[in-house]
Amino acid sequence: MAAGLLGLAAGPAATFGAQRLLPALDLAAGRRSHVPAAVFTGALFMVMAWRFGASWLLPALLFLSAAGVVLSRIDLHFRLLPNRLVIPALGTGSALLLLDAAVNERWANLVVAFIGSAATFVIYLVLALISPRGLGMGDVKFSAVLALPLGYLSVGQLVLGVSLGFLIGALVGGVLLLAGLAGRKSPVPFGPSMFAGCIAAVVFGAELGPALLPSLFT
Repeated sequence: MAAGLLGLAAGPAATFGAQRLLPALDLAAGRRSHVPAAVFTGALFMVMAWRFGASWLLPALLFLSAAGVVLSRIDLHFRLLPNRLVIPALGTGSALLLLDAAVNERWANLVVAFIGSAATFVIYLVLALISPRGLGMGDVKFSAVLALPLGYLSVGQLVLGVSLGFLIGALVGGVLLLAGLAGRKSPVPFGPSMFAGCIAAVVFGAELGPALLPSLFT
């Protein structure tokens, strides 16, 4: 419950911080989503606390939740994942994972996280250069942010989270196309799908991984 209340407060605080960093963006334009976003952030905080308990890893995952919700909202409203948010998120996420690694001597996990983040960035960059209509540079940089905690948990969860992001993105695009809400060449924000895939792998990777990617979850 305490984690949920913290999330309810963190959601608006994160939006306020984003607005301070991005005064040119009118985040108030999406005010109808303020309350649902705060509730969703609170729910994510509760799920992370339930899954990982009172650990040194929890702050990194709570930050992931709050930052991911804000960035997903911005991507939905403005089709933009701005550097002024993504790059600080990458640095803050790294610092919080470093804290857990230092306390629990999980240096190998941290190395895997950094390598996985860099590799994911390169993969997304190549895909963006091949198909700039499908992926923007904001997506490329956001992928590095999401890959950090996934790689820290395990290589399997990293691969699972990235794969689920593409799967969810394809499903969302298909539904919008069938519903007549988007055309074949209509740009669809990909950040929320990436974030959803990441969260699913972080929270349920231990259950989904052996079924979907058994070779990486032995």
